[in-house]
Amino acid sequence: MQDDFDSHPASHPTKTALNPWKVAGWTCALVILGSVLACVTMAGLRSEGLTHVTVTALPQTEEPRDHKLPFIKKKEALPDYELVVNLVDGSRRSLGMKPDQSAKAGLNWGLNEPISLKEIVSLRLMDQDQYVSDTVAEIQFQDQDQIESGYRFEYETRRSMGVGLKSFFQTPIGMAISAGFTLSIIILILAIFCAAGGVL
Repeated sequence: MQDDFDSHPASHPTKTALNPWKVAGWTCALVILGSVLACVTMAGLRSEGLTHVTVTALPQTEEPRDHKLPFIKKKEALPDYELVVNLVDGSRRSLGMKPDQSAKAGLNWGLNEPISLKEIVSLRLMDQDQYVSDTVAEIQFQDQDQIESGYRFEYETRRSMGVGLKSFFQTPIGMAISAGFTLSIIILILAIFCAAGGVL
């Protein structure tokens, strides 16, 4: 009986070594999938953008004037309003100037490129002068109509995934995810070629 056992040694299953390139490929694929989901989620949260602002001087508000001389260049004496958006990164974006116009009937500023509401800190209404520009009113931005220093600020917004994505990728987290996403794609491509070629 002993001879029979000796002549038929027990067979052991052969262990297949994992290809490290396949492991790297699957890891990168999961990183890419997670990055895409994170980007879509965060972009959705930042997708509401400012598209239009109307500023109206209230009836009791005395608007700034270039001069107070009667009958002399009355139109030119009207304020030169400029609306500026202050952003969270410290930069400013001018929405344009309205020369020699009163805001009693309302002044409108439209944005060709909407700004994500998450990026806006404040809106500043200025009176542009040849030598000195004065701040007429400044409001800490909220997603609702506001009144400050005798002026009413009204807003229009719309949702856009493009606005959300652009805003998100300008944040430090967005830039880090973008770099990781790019690196993962490069490694994934290398892993596919190496696994197909039988490297390691």
